[in-house]
Amino acid sequence: MAPRSRTKSWPLGLALVALGATACSKSPDVAKRPNILLITVDTLRADHMQPYGYQRPTSPQLAELAQGAMVFEDAQSTAPWTLPSLASLVTGLPAAAHGCRSFYSSLAPSYSTLAEQLLAGGYDTAAVVSHVFLGRPYGLHQGFVHFDDELVLELTRSDQAISSKAVSDKGLAYLDAKAAAGGDEPWFLWLHYFDPHSVYQAHPDQVGTFGTKRPMDLYDGEVAFTDRHIGRILDGLGGLGLTDDTVVVFTSDHGEEFQDHGGLDHGHTLHEELLHLPLIIRVPGEDPGRHAGMVRIIDVPATILDLATLPAAPESFGQSLRPLIEGRVGPDLPPAIAELDRNTYRDQISLTTTETKVILNRQTGKPELYDRVGDRSEQHNLAPAKQAETQALLEELAILQQAAVDVAARHTDRVDQNLGTPEIENLSGLGYVDDKE
Repeated sequence: MAPRSRTKSWPLGLALVALGATACSKSPDVAKRPNILLITVDTLRADHMQPYGYQRPTSPQLAELAQGAMVFEDAQSTAPWTLPSLASLVTGLPAAAHGCRSFYSSLAPSYSTLAEQLLAGGYDTAAVVSHVFLGRPYGLHQGFVHFDDELVLELTRSDQAISSKAVSDKGLAYLDAKAAAGGDEPWFLWLHYFDPHSVYQAHPDQVGTFGTKRPMDLYDGEVAFTDRHIGRILDGLGGLGLTDDTVVVFTSDHGEEFQDHGGLDHGHTLHEELLHLPLIIRVPGEDPGRHAGMVRIIDVPATILDLATLPAAPESFGQSLRPLIEGRVGPDLPPAIAELDRNTYRDQISLTTTETKVILNRQTGKPELYDRVGDRSEQHNLAPAKQAETQALLEELAILQQAAVDVAARHTDRVDQNLGTPEIENLSGLGYVDDKE
């Protein structure tokens, strides 16, 4: 088991002065490791970003980041809602393996997280979070020395709040404090932005660009608003002279539907608009590029640890994408599996390759098969006409899913949360339906 958390709830700009007294005691090997900045944006679908071909100016700051980075064009999530997806991001495991499959779930302490691995490798670990599923009861704080959940604690209806500025303010305070402390200790900072999540808020300076007539207009304005504040963080790195020493990883947890398959919001299907993630990784000294093949959110922690010259967690299903970033032959990745296990209506599982995708409704037994090359938006179900291919993919999916279930069986310390009426009402306000209904 990885080292236990040393999590503190101090704001990230405080309690860091003492770091200067300890950083110089780190070994030379630790001093050579890069800083890691992980930026995640809630509910951000990749095809609403300029680096992924979107024509609206939603993401000029991230487009600039992408110009000097590796852009992964086909990154896949493990779930269409936040908790299981981000649990996969911190563990390198699919949902059935880490067990965070409902909003009553909590990540068991016995799992090894990305922050715990980096902490054990000599990193200072910090996070600023702004979503209820990143609050302490859900367990994703494991391994963070500095964990700023003030935005979560103060938000009773986080869908009505605007938090991107505060996330960036706190992130910049941490960077300033680290620069002031000096020393060679590398750091890992995770910033999670919430604003594109519904209910979409109108930002006056964005209305003229995107309008307010449609939900999608407001959504795009929210993305642009968040992009601007992410730009403040990236500019802050440059202003402190940290750009050449810092790996920047940008991704999301899931997408959003705007009637692509007859619905709105997220958490209800396993289709492309909900599972396709942006993934942009900038490594100092590496040439920019684009990778068209399918990769997975579970590959992100293995990649970060590899870039930090640390081993992946023993149970991780992910593989390092570092060879692709460095222009070498990449790993032969297994297909991506995703899951939606909330109630009878939302009981689905999928398997995705670069070319093909199969979705199975586990209650009805009805499969769907899509050609991801010719039908990326998944509008034409080929399963009735290609039953043999569908069955072969379902058999492969069953094998991968069983391997994940076997991992979960080894973690006997997981305890479900006992949520009361106020917590359930708060989640309902965020668009989540009680999965025990």
